[in-house]
Amino acid sequence: MADITVRNLRFRFDEELDFDVPDETLGMMLPTLGLSMTMPYLEPYLIRTMKVAIPKIASPQLVEDTKRFSQQEGHHFRNHATFNNRIRSAFEPDTEAALRGIEADLEADYQRFTKEKPLRWNLAYAEGFEAMTCASALAMAEQGAFDGDMPGGEIWPWHMAEEIEHRTVAFDVFDHLVGSYFYRIWFGTRAQIHYLSYIKRFAQCMARGLGREIPRGGSELTRSAGRRYLRTFSPWYDPAKIELPQGVEQLLERYSQMAGPGPGAAEGSA
Repeated sequence: MADITVRNLRFRFDEELDFDVPDETLGMMLPTLGLSMTMPYLEPYLIRTMKVAIPKIASPQLVEDTKRFSQQEGHHFRNHATFNNRIRSAFEPDTEAALRGIEADLEADYQRFTKEKPLRWNLAYAEGFEAMTCASALAMAEQGAFDGDMPGGEIWPWHMAEEIEHRTVAFDVFDHLVGSYFYRIWFGTRAQIHYLSYIKRFAQCMARGLGREIPRGGSELTRSAGRRYLRTFSPWYDPAKIELPQGVEQLLERYSQMAGPGPGAAEGSA
């Protein structure tokens, strides 16, 4: 595994959200905002799962990669928590309350998974989520969608580039401690269905708050992500063998420079 760099970045979210957009744009925007709403609950769950796994891992390199994975995820969810305050504030109080209700449901699910599910189940969830988001991030890079035009600005190219950077960790930990292809596919797919159902709930809640509907149909970006996602079902799938789209390494280097060499947080506007 190549080095995983922990970048201590904090973004400011000063711009108001503009929902006066065409239906096609709204169809991309609301699920994207829904994804952000999940992060302060999903990513701490991943961190808890890896914390349990680390003492069982025999490889010192994989232990180090897992720790860095968790540190990256920690910076991700803290930025998303700040952005989510901006998202909620864009809606009327009843919609804001409904969003918080969905958040409470999601947090309850993840706390229950940590307490009641075996480690191999939680590792399969982590791997399933990471495989899915890596496929989406690679499609974004492939389609030139790392331009920060979505609400939230640079939180998206930064987050997605780091998802690509740490793409092997959840897979390697699962393979090291569980190693079952069929378990990975069965429970990883269940994890993806669970996770995507919450993105749908958040997006539909926001659409109702706006008095609009989310249009059906997909973009070329969605189709590209789908094609990459299907490859994760192969028995020979190995994220370490994925050839990175052009520009990903340069983007990671850019954010390394923004973060700087020290422990302090660098700020960027979004």
